Amino acid sequence: MNKKLYAIVDIETTGTFSDRGGITEIAIVVTDGVKVLETYESLVNPNANIPFFIENLTGISNQMVAKAPQFGDIAPKVAEILEGKIFVAHNVNFDYKYVKFELELAGYSIGQARLCTVRLSRQIIPGQPSYSLGKLTRNLGISHTDKHRAMSDTMATTDLFHMLVAKGEENILNTLKKVAKLPNLPANLPERVYNKLPNETGVYYFYNEKREIIDVGKAKDLKKRVTTHFTGKATQQKLAFYREVQHVHVRLTGTEMIASLLEDAEIKKHWPYYNRSQKSKVNKFGVFKYENQKDVVMLGITKVGYQVKPLKTFPSLSITKKWLLNKIDEFGLKASLCGMPEFDTLTITPDEHELQIDLFLKQYDDSSETYVLQGEGREKGEKSFVFIEKGTYKGYGFVPQKFKFTSLKKIGEYLNKKEETITSRSIIASAKFEDYLEKITI
Repeated sequence: MNKKLYAIVDIETTGTFSDRGGITEIAIVVTDGVKVLETYESLVNPNANIPFFIENLTGISNQMVAKAPQFGDIAPKVAEILEGKIFVAHNVNFDYKYVKFELELAGYSIGQARLCTVRLSRQIIPGQPSYSLGKLTRNLGISHTDKHRAMSDTMATTDLFHMLVAKGEENILNTLKKVAKLPNLPANLPERVYNKLPNETGVYYFYNEKREIIDVGKAKDLKKRVTTHFTGKATQQKLAFYREVQHVHVRLTGTEMIASLLEDAEIKKHWPYYNRSQKSKVNKFGVFKYENQKDVVMLGITKVGYQVKPLKTFPSLSITKKWLLNKIDEFGLKASLCGMPEFDTLTITPDEHELQIDLFLKQYDDSSETYVLQGEGREKGEKSFVFIEKGTYKGYGFVPQKFKFTSLKKIGEYLNKKEETITSRSIIASAKFEDYLEKITI
């Protein structure tokens, strides 16, 4: 095939995908697409425990790798073999990212083109009942006797690749031209699905083989954001994610605010595996109003809870203090009546504070207001809205461009009802979202 050389690679791992996990075995077969030119294999000490179920799956035990070289010891040889070759594997992005990750730790870098025999098989021999290596090779009559051992899997993949070359050399050459322009898509995520992703605002969902949602996110540009999941430096979590992703679905929202509100609702509804860390990503501090025993309206900073609604929320105490200090200066408030006596001056009296606090609250206190935030729609002739009733978030919706927000009953007909959460409060109160066109009091 035009004198190109291919490095067919397979690895076995601890299967834990933790920071301490790693490769337990690697095998490489160099081929010109017709015949085998070179082979290499080695057990690898991953410096991590091999779980019992992985030992049963691969046959590789902790005892077998105890005296094996660490990946750093074999990295020079692996890098030498891979240099100048096209990297080929069954589910290539998993193996490539893992090997690249380990080589970079050892001070080597690779960046060559790569081919996936899962994708090539779908193109060249469509209609197979399964494209897993074991079932595919069995259906095609390819010998594969010692499954889940690196060299056996690599030789089976090599025989498969040779068959694919014989049947569809033109497909492979065309694929090589295309892969340079595509991100490293997971093997089981169809290119047609990725190619149809819109460059618009909304929420995306990643699914696994069981059609379970494993990750939810928001984006101003959905295609660009989804692409970032398949680019950048490999991590153990990203490697696990690559292997699981089978499909991506998107929902357009028109505005970033609705995208954030929908993302929050969907994460709390499904709690996808890869969103677990977001349980703690909530604005934790807020500015609150209250009245002292003399009925003077005061401001204060405290942690956010469900009991009292804050005027505004922030991710840290320092950011909250900075914002409130700016507002004290802007509105001429008395610092000691805003919970910050260390910044008080004698030039502002309590009476002056009482007059100025009303101006401040007109901008930031919506605890008794009923209103909608009107924004761009998902398509031409449509507009979006977020509905707040008596200071509480009730949901969002989409209406025709000429719709008038004058009737609560009519609004209710278009409303996607949602429960208010600490996060949704934060989203609506946040100054980050400027993408609604108008605030309409009802």
